[in-house]
Amino acid sequence: MRRVRYNAAISLDGFIASPDGSTDWIVEDTSIDFDALYAQFDIYIMGRKTYEVVTSHGDFNPLGSKAKENVIVVSREMKQEEYPNITILQNGFIDTIRRLKSQDGKDIWFMGGGQLAAPLLEAGLIDTFEMAIMPAVLGKGIKMIAESDKTDKAGYSLDLTGLEKLDKSGIVILKYAVRYGK
Repeated sequence: MRRVRYNAAISLDGFIASPDGSTDWIVEDTSIDFDALYAQFDIYIMGRKTYEVVTSHGDFNPLGSKAKENVIVVSREMKQEEYPNITILQNGFIDTIRRLKSQDGKDIWFMGGGQLAAPLLEAGLIDTFEMAIMPAVLGKGIKMIAESDKTDKAGYSLDLTGLEKLDKSGIVILKYAVRYGK
């Protein structure tokens, strides 16, 4: 079965973006092989704000060459007819992700954001957290998991499966497997 892997760059204090949604505090590190990372996935799921950030890189947009059915954006505001090269989900995204997860294929890259992470975690659909912790403290911003009344009752724990320090940039990459049921 495919895994849903939540990948994000976060500040040391747990934010995926500044309060205004900007990510200019993210440190670049040329030692990260993004092509090898992208090759581990065949489905990419994110919210509208994350999609806007990812596609703002012009020619460096890693999603530009992916098939429409492989790039899924969850948004109440975006209209499918305005984005013919991606799949827009306005409703039922939990069921869609559950169905995709049960199919054969490579892992599913959940890119964010925090508003989607909470219901995915509550539904037991996130298998791993793979966080690149940036050497930055924001103080406030957009959390990697939005607050929810249900998340603290979901009953999960994390098992550390990987730790890597990138000497050039000071980035620390942490990988955790999610174990559901306390």
